[in-house]
Amino acid sequence: MEEFLFFVLVGFIAQLSDGALGMGFGVISSSMLLAQGTPPALVSATVNAAKIPNGSVAAFSHHLNGNIDWRLARKLAIFGAIGGVVGALLLSNLKGRFLHLMIGIYLVLIGALIIRRALRGITPRKLKGRALNLVGGAGGLIEGIGGSWGPIVAPALLGGGVLPRKAIGSSAFGEFIVSIAVVCVLTATFFGGLWGDKSDIAGAVAPIAGLIVGGIPAAFIGGYLARRVPKKPLSVAIGILAFSIGVQRLVIAF
Repeated sequence: MEEFLFFVLVGFIAQLSDGALGMGFGVISSSMLLAQGTPPALVSATVNAAKIPNGSVAAFSHHLNGNIDWRLARKLAIFGAIGGVVGALLLSNLKGRFLHLMIGIYLVLIGALIIRRALRGITPRKLKGRALNLVGGAGGLIEGIGGSWGPIVAPALLGGGVLPRKAIGSSAFGEFIVSIAVVCVLTATFFGGLWGDKSDIAGAVAPIAGLIVGGIPAAFIGGYLARRVPKKPLSVAIGILAFSIGVQRLVIAF
């Protein structure tokens, strides 16, 4: 019961951050699970399983608040799902120090860029075409490996000139679709015996339930906050969060 209540609190805080700033759910919840000694494959499965109900509510909330660019969201979903399937299949091979280092450097650089542009009022050229496909694919790959779509996609969209609330809302819809793809692959690999002997699926029940119970109400609130917060403070907040997560990943790497 204590574990369930703990993850209810984690789910609420993580989903509120994710809904309002476009990132945070995967990073916060996976960090808590890894700290408990949960195997990486089970961490990814747990986080993505919780993201399906939470993500559906978040996407609906962002839709109601006019935060989704559907052309953008569809591209992110398609290429993100492809990347997510690859990431889930390669999970055991790609998890480790190099991955943390790579993601950390990316987030520190993109976070600093977003903050600089927001404070100086610089409007960058908007992402489109192959660059957008690459963002979705990269986000899906990292989502499949460790459940961290938001820190890759939302800062990239914002850094590429997408309006902050549209970046957050479109990313939320893409993340929902990608999570479904990742969970399907991880479920298949689990029943195929590819997780090894250390993974206990029963141990994920309380964390998943807690993340969902805490996350759903926060998902409703997040869409409203993304619409109401002014562009400049929202951009700075996303930049700071991306930069902070990047520093955390670099600390883990070293």
